[in-house]
Amino acid sequence: MRDMHSGLKTVLTLEPKLTAETRYGAPVDRRGFGAVEHIVCIGTAGDVLSEAVSIACLLEASDDASNWTPVTAESEVLGDAPDETGVYALIGDESGDQRDYRIGYVGPARYTRVAVVLAGEHAEGTPVSALALLGFAQLKPVE
Repeated sequence: MRDMHSGLKTVLTLEPKLTAETRYGAPVDRRGFGAVEHIVCIGTAGDVLSEAVSIACLLEASDDASNWTPVTAESEVLGDAPDETGVYALIGDESGDQRDYRIGYVGPARYTRVAVVLAGEHAEGTPVSALALLGFAQLKPVE
């Protein structure tokens, strides 16, 4: 039997909150782990989403947890490839809410974080949260 439980760590990076403006997740340090997966959960949009009123999920990386750059290289991620600004998911209509958006990071930077970028006027807001899964721990069990 394989034990996945002892080698995984979860980090809440964006607390669940009604979101009406751009939010940046807490930095995730992957030291001691071989993999990181970011998961952004989007609830039911309180505003009518469109091309002008949208929600974007963005992945950023850093070597020092203070200077952030968008992850744009397809070779550094698992899942949907980010665009030239680091956006890996764009929610522009109601078919994109009420679901989660995942991306794995396999690039060289030690720290990563997600951002939820809102474009246009979001008067009512949308419930948003995010967490990171750190896997392939070098020391087990993970606490």
